[in-house]
Amino acid sequence: MRKIHKNNLLCYQFDIFNAYEEQLDHAVFTRQGGVSTTPYASLNVRYKIGDQNAHVLENRKRIMAAMNLKRCVSADQEHTKNVVDVNQNFLNIAFEEGEMFEEVPGVDGFVTAQKGIGLMIQVADCQNIIFYDTQKNVLGVAHAGWRGLKQNIAGEVIKMMKENYGCNQENIKVGIGPSLGPDSAEFSDPYQELGPDFDPFIDGRKVDLWRFSFWQLMHLGILEDNIEICHVDTASEEVKDEFYSYRRDNKVTGRFALVAYLK
Repeated sequence: MRKIHKNNLLCYQFDIFNAYEEQLDHAVFTRQGGVSTTPYASLNVRYKIGDQNAHVLENRKRIMAAMNLKRCVSADQEHTKNVVDVNQNFLNIAFEEGEMFEEVPGVDGFVTAQKGIGLMIQVADCQNIIFYDTQKNVLGVAHAGWRGLKQNIAGEVIKMMKENYGCNQENIKVGIGPSLGPDSAEFSDPYQELGPDFDPFIDGRKVDLWRFSFWQLMHLGILEDNIEICHVDTASEEVKDEFYSYRRDNKVTGRFALVAYLK
């Protein structure tokens, strides 16, 4: 990944999508450049965690302006494997005239072929994932903590892309943004909590969720060269000025945003 600025907001972009800038725009925003105050300082995009709603809305508006977006769907995440197809029927129902955001409850992933509709994921350690079919021009995003990985939400996104839009997994490129690294993903009893698929990636009480995701995506038919993992550990003290971390910040913190859309 590389660092860039959008309207003075510091963010990251995946190198794997460089060749598709005319079709796809995306960014993993840092926590910098917003109006929220401690402990949510400053670009928190999540409601219902203690931050003022007015601050969250202003932060989201700044991101929308940086992305040149007028409409965006956001997942009100609950660690499920539920994925919604943001098709024309969904848009006809979801957005009232002049409305900028649609918060979708009980959902942790989206798929769309609609242009100009932002897909937002909110994270503070969980994996934030983009799926892009370069041939069909179909986009997917997912929020995946260890519960989402265990439920194989990536498989649900890919399944919807294939069944609803005729995508071929060999044409899907995947980027996984800043998230818990192997030094920080510690569990009380990982063998019991996670299940047998995770066993090869467990070292004592710690789990390499990055390697697990790579293995899972390969198992789903994604080609090795079509996977990019940002090896930035959100719980590390070294990046506390850039990324929120639920673990590092003792569970009281904001959420940074991944936003992607088709042009």
